[in-house]
Amino acid sequence: MRKLASGLWMLFLVGLVAYMLTATTGCSSAVQAINADAETIDELAQASEGRFSWIAETTTDDDIRDESKDGIADQRAIQSAVAGIRDELPRVEDRQPWWAAMVGRVAIAGVLIAALLLLWTTGLGHLLRRLVYSVSWMIPQRARRAAAIDRKLVEDDDPANIREAIAVRRSSDPAYDAAWLKLKHKD
Repeated sequence: MRKLASGLWMLFLVGLVAYMLTATTGCSSAVQAINADAETIDELAQASEGRFSWIAETTTDDDIRDESKDGIADQRAIQSAVAGIRDELPRVEDRQPWWAAMVGRVAIAGVLIAALLLLWTTGLGHLLRRLVYSVSWMIPQRARRAAAIDRKLVEDDDPANIREAIAVRRSSDPAYDAAWLKLKHKD
């Protein structure tokens, strides 16, 4: 039951991340949407102006002719307003929501962590660490100091050097110190 619940929880999180990614990448540009709508309004106003002109030219009724001329004036005003919108459009900025940027960063961090885990679990991490340590100036100072003392230890059989090497190793590696103390208390 617990395994099923954790699987469902993981499925929910994956679905949530997928939804957020599609929501952020599926957003259209506000500038493009405004421009497309302005173009549609302008085309409709021009078509309507043409119909009003045709009505004004073909009718014999003065009231209809006057109303058609008013309709033509209204359509030209609409076209002028659309031109004003297009003039102001370059000042409009597209902005990404704050959470979309965060989702992108979290996704990148997740991919990096997954890549590191993959490297480590396949054994490539150990190989990469050995390659990095093959460059002598990238070896940590503590490790170089411990190796120098151990090297001296190999050359001499002096018991003081052995105690000194153990002291250096215990001071530089907390895990080694804890293991040393466990073994000391065991004896």
